[in-house]
Amino acid sequence: MTPPPRDTTAGLVPEIFTIDEAAVILRVKKSWLEKKAAARRIPFSMLGGSYHFSPAHLWQIFNEFEQKSESSTPSAPQPILAVRRKRRDHIETADPRVVPLRPRPPRNRLQNQIAA
Repeated sequence: MTPPPRDTTAGLVPEIFTIDEAAVILRVKKSWLEKKAAARRIPFSMLGGSYHFSPAHLWQIFNEFEQKSESSTPSAPQPILAVRRKRRDHIETADPRVVPLRPRPPRNRLQNQIAA
């Protein structure tokens, strides 16, 4: 998407939008714009302690968050493989006096009901 041609006959005063106007133009929530501007993730101008946006800022925001497809043919989703860890039965230590910690065995349902 290309920015619209600039109107040089409008005068020397640039067109500036408040955060409310910019949110309406971009069709996003005002809070989203405030969060992104506060985190310095989008371009803005700070005038009088409030956020203001020029048409160039709005185009930069639009282009920055544009989702581009990587290929024209959709690929099949890749399965997520579960990682299984091997249980270590014995941990060797350099000092024979050190006893490694072991987790407490899990409680069964009957023990949970008695404990409660």
